[in-house]
Amino acid sequence: MSARVRAIFPPIDLRRLRFRGGWSGLLVFAIMTLVYPASLQQADWVELSSQFWQIAVAGILFGTVVGNAPLRPLRAVTVGSAIGALAVTGFTMMAIGQGPIRERAVALGIDVNSWLTQVLAGEAARGQTVFTLFLGASVWATAFVGAFALARTGRVWEAVVLTGGSLTLNVSLALTPLLLDLVIFTLCALVLMVRLHIVALQERWERQNIQPTGEMDWRVLRGGLTWTLVLVIMALVTPRVGAAEVLNRGFDVFEAPYQRVETEWQRFFAGVSGPSRLRGISFGDSIRLGQAPNLGDTVVMVVDSPQGRFWRVIAYDFYTGQGWRTTEVDRAEKVTPDKFQLRERLDAAFDVREPFGNRLFAPNEPLKASIPSQFLVGDDRSFSSGIRALEQRQAAAPYTVSASISVADKGSLRRASTTYTEIIRRGFLQVPSTLPQRVRDLARKVTEGKDNPYDKAEAVESFLRTNFRYSLAVRPPPPGRDPVDWFLFDLKEDFCEYFASSMIMMLREVGVPARLVEGFTPGTFDPITGKYVVKQINAHAWVEVWFPGYGWIEFEPTPSETPFLRAEEPLGADGQTAGAGGDGTDSATDRQNQLLDRDLQFAEGDGVSAPQGSGVLPFDPTPLVALFGVLLVALLAFLVRFEWRFRGLSGVEGSWARARLLAAYVGHPWRSSETTYEFADALGRAVPEAREPIRVIADARVHERYAPAGATDDERESAEDAWWRVARELVSLVPQRIVAAIAKVLPR
Repeated sequence: MSARVRAIFPPIDLRRLRFRGGWSGLLVFAIMTLVYPASLQQADWVELSSQFWQIAVAGILFGTVVGNAPLRPLRAVTVGSAIGALAVTGFTMMAIGQGPIRERAVALGIDVNSWLTQVLAGEAARGQTVFTLFLGASVWATAFVGAFALARTGRVWEAVVLTGGSLTLNVSLALTPLLLDLVIFTLCALVLMVRLHIVALQERWERQNIQPTGEMDWRVLRGGLTWTLVLVIMALVTPRVGAAEVLNRGFDVFEAPYQRVETEWQRFFAGVSGPSRLRGISFGDSIRLGQAPNLGDTVVMVVDSPQGRFWRVIAYDFYTGQGWRTTEVDRAEKVTPDKFQLRERLDAAFDVREPFGNRLFAPNEPLKASIPSQFLVGDDRSFSSGIRALEQRQAAAPYTVSASISVADKGSLRRASTTYTEIIRRGFLQVPSTLPQRVRDLARKVTEGKDNPYDKAEAVESFLRTNFRYSLAVRPPPPGRDPVDWFLFDLKEDFCEYFASSMIMMLREVGVPARLVEGFTPGTFDPITGKYVVKQINAHAWVEVWFPGYGWIEFEPTPSETPFLRAEEPLGADGQTAGAGGDGTDSATDRQNQLLDRDLQFAEGDGVSAPQGSGVLPFDPTPLVALFGVLLVALLAFLVRFEWRFRGLSGVEGSWARARLLAAYVGHPWRSSETTYEFADALGRAVPEAREPIRVIADARVHERYAPAGATDDERESAEDAWWRVARELVSLVPQRIVAAIAKVLPR
């Protein structure tokens, strides 16, 4: 058994324990690595964070030891992962409250099992324990991988990329200002690179029997520190490059999968109680209740419309237990709301000053836009959850949206059918199993005695508007608490998202389909221009309830806004109300038919034009052009730097130096003990196609250096021509070199 253990884990000779860069380099590396756990602790994502320091120190020590051991990289990573899992679990257990280790282990196991159960059930996972373990694992990974790579290969880039990426992500998302952490990390990383460069120079000087002066180390270090400070200062004061639009267009290609990943991430760790950056107004595919919006007086858009409406951006259908997400993300060229009764067409022109990506504004149910666009839909194509422009730049330009708005009266909605399709029941009656029972009981109590969905919706709307207060001071729910339950029974005042979410959950509990909608209120009417001025402060969330035959009908549970007004019964031709079977029935029916005819005509082609196609996004070459441009600039920079290194050399010496450097790039470096002809012969054996031209360059170099008259003009010209032939052969080996390097890293 002991022999097998030694075969898997060779013994470590502690006498050979070393750290490239010496103890000073180890100190700088430790500071650089410990910045990340310190940043996590300042961000205060979770209640348990003190153990992150201990995990990082253990990762640095273990990575240094394993890096000096004769373990293969794959085996070393396996060992590091196993030890890391034990270390993260052990330190987390030690940080959990009081009590024996066994009780802490049981509590940890119960939390992990609850998290898995909620995730697999498609609900929001509320516990913090798994997220704490995840953060601890990220700390171990950054510390262990960085220390291992530095001890094994002497490279610092693994630590810089992994730790720097994790730190940048934390700094970007945390509410607490953590820019100083990023500055400290950058300084330490650059100083460590300078220190390792000095070590590399010393090793090269020793091999070449060069004895530098005693001040050489200090002069190189001083120069490195100077340039480090210059780079940091330039990074802080240099204005942003104007390539944001190109990057945004490139991101559009990956936006949909990224948002799906973001949505699932928020569901997995919905119980994290730490602060996050002010959400502002983003209208993403998911939201989390309790995040304070950063609203100001900035004008978002100016709307030219015959009447003020709520300007919808996106609708959410799935309640996660901590927030909302939309599952209707399929794209379609058109929707078919023409089957709905009592609707009118409304054209609204939007002059957007502050665009939100590709998303377009629309009243109630959009039908068409004046720019190429697509609808976000689910299985039912008679309505959409939003409308998006095909190109982001078009969403920032003026456009017109024609929409179908409801003019249904209360009587008609009360008589609407209560037979819902399977799509509606599955998508808009969803209630998480974790919704507290007292919320369910309250919903039944408020709607008691109401025998139709409209009266139930009006009862819940009135209950919320009467018994709760609106507030701009948004407060997040305590860890593990359902936001709706906390709002209804403890908070009793807050932002519009709480009101809308509470109404929807109560309606779904009593069998009424509903969804949450976000966008803007009508804004302020400007009598001079006859248009509506909409500002950030007008951002709002409201409720839409589904009525078969009538579509989505708007409701307003937030007391700070005026409720939607509806007539009790439709008006007849003589101005009198007419109920079912009354004298005005024919007039009401005629009015309904006129509305349907008008909507059908509009859906068939009148009005603004809509994009035609099969529902597939057209190919946008902009991201590829941008990528090609970046690669072209990088190639140009490489060529300039390559040629700059040989400035001042003669034609023959320049050709020889270029060939020698390019050979080193493809894995055939020159050795200091080799003569000119020996190197040329070695390269010729390795690359037969380059044997003749490299020999021509070698002959010219020997004659240039050692012949009394030097090289002839013909030899100089032949050497320069031969360099291009050598370059052509060696450059063709670069892809093979890259593939071989990748294969070396990948596990076998």
